[in-house]
Amino acid sequence: TTRPTATIALADSRLTAGETTAVTITFSEPVTGLDASDIVCPNGTLSTPTANTERTVWTATFTPTANVSAGANTIRVNLSGVRDDAGNAGTGSASSDNYSVDTRPADTTGPTATITLADSALTAGKTTTVTITFSEPVNGLDPSDIVSPGGTLSPPTANAERTVWTATFTPTA
Repeated sequence: TTRPTATIALADSRLTAGETTAVTITFSEPVTGLDASDIVCPNGTLSTPTANTERTVWTATFTPTANVSAGANTIRVNLSGVRDDAGNAGTGSASSDNYSVDTRPADTTGPTATITLADSALTAGKTTTVTITFSEPVNGLDPSDIVSPGGTLSPPTANAERTVWTATFTPTA
């Protein structure tokens, strides 16, 4: 009358581009019926699980999805899809420990920037908005990073994506 339970383990819990890892699903007793439709594996695919001769340990290969960065993932097995030799179906689900996937291409280039001024002909008492548009998100931009002869620049503020920064330029009197 005991229903089967399971534990799930990944050989590698930090997956990067080009890697795969073995997934081992260990059941409390021999089971039948485990197939890919019983398994949810975010940010990747799992090969068809194969059982050892006792049908207590099932293994498969997890291949992470390309161009993904996801730090919180677990593989889940729907236990109602398996039955023990007495015909008892499992209940609920079993989950692996957390694994991360980072298969984005390596960033090997620094950011580039384009600077525009709302007004390029300033007179006494006037200011202008300076917009700095970066090719990718950046952090830590402050006035000391920017040479602004003939005036001062306010601390730049970023948009939510950190790709467009704006500041106010005040010319020297």
